[in-house]
Amino acid sequence: MKIIFHLNSMGRGGAEHVVSILSRKFSEAGHEVIVATQWFSENEYELGEKVKRISVGLTEADDSKSRISKAFLRLSRLRECFKREKPDLVISFCAKANFRAAFSLFGMKTPLIVSVRNNPVEDYKGHFIATKYMEKKAAGCVFQTPDAMSFFSKGLQKRSRIIFNPLDEEYLNITSDMVPAAGERSKRIVNVGRISAQKNQLLLLKAFSKIADKYPDYTLEIYGDFQESELLDEITAFINEKGLKERVSVIEPTSKLKEKIMDAALFVLSSDFEGMPNSLIEAMAMGIPSISTDCPCGGSRLLIDSRRSGILVPVRDEEALAAAMDRVLSDNELSDKLSRNAMKITDRVQPDKICREWEEFIDYAKGNKSET
Repeated sequence: MKIIFHLNSMGRGGAEHVVSILSRKFSEAGHEVIVATQWFSENEYELGEKVKRISVGLTEADDSKSRISKAFLRLSRLRECFKREKPDLVISFCAKANFRAAFSLFGMKTPLIVSVRNNPVEDYKGHFIATKYMEKKAAGCVFQTPDAMSFFSKGLQKRSRIIFNPLDEEYLNITSDMVPAAGERSKRIVNVGRISAQKNQLLLLKAFSKIADKYPDYTLEIYGDFQESELLDEITAFINEKGLKERVSVIEPTSKLKEKIMDAALFVLSSDFEGMPNSLIEAMAMGIPSISTDCPCGGSRLLIDSRRSGILVPVRDEEALAAAMDRVLSDNELSDKLSRNAMKITDRVQPDKICREWEEFIDYAKGNKSET
């Protein structure tokens, strides 16, 4: 089977990570796999040796064109790709790529599977016409959570499945004897994710500032790159105001993340909304005691059994987050329990298991007919 994955880029985000794993697994299983992207990012996930990469985005010569012209060019180039490559299936990831794939396949019989990767209230609510057309065009949809699925039409829900994100294979062989006990962990609190309003690292900084005097030997490390300059100014100002410059580090994303953070005392996800956070999955697989906001659209809630394998706190509640951080850091027995139970997440997100679920859904979806 010839499969084209379509998404914006292979930059180091959650959807891109999933595509890197699925495309490699599918190509190794004998499928012809193409990844068609709009642009190349500076720091990208690698694709498998058998996976072909195609650019369907704009060129430098297109920079001067109007916004509408650029939108039509993106559709045109993606449609040309579909006509030229003649795939048996198209799989798109994230809202804009889902819309582009649906409109680019207008009048074509190639089945389309779309995948919703974030809180749909944020990504789809303001795009009524495009969303309705996508719902009709798609042969099926993969969601990460029931809450995300419930946003869409009953017709699309009936043609859909909930599939968790696959865990990267480098995290599969971590055993309990490799995981440090609470008293042996480094005195570091870590957060992983692009630094943005959505990820709300400012909330984490505020919570950390509330417990900083009680834990003077602890530092906070944020692994991610800035995408919003105003937020950079706000975070820098807060760090300086609270005298935390020597205790807070912002570190560029790294391919050696496991080695960098595995012995951390605590992982914190402070997001306002998420799909199913890969960073939380990986932290749990490493046995790092983890705290997450109970953010829409429910991904963290599916991963964490609160107070057994992690702790959930309300969104944007710095007092609750600070209290949860204090509780874990002050109680080695609780820390070890959270660590031990968190590692069980690996059984639910084994990459071979997740890929089988995708393959089963692909077989189902190819037998469906879109509504257009």
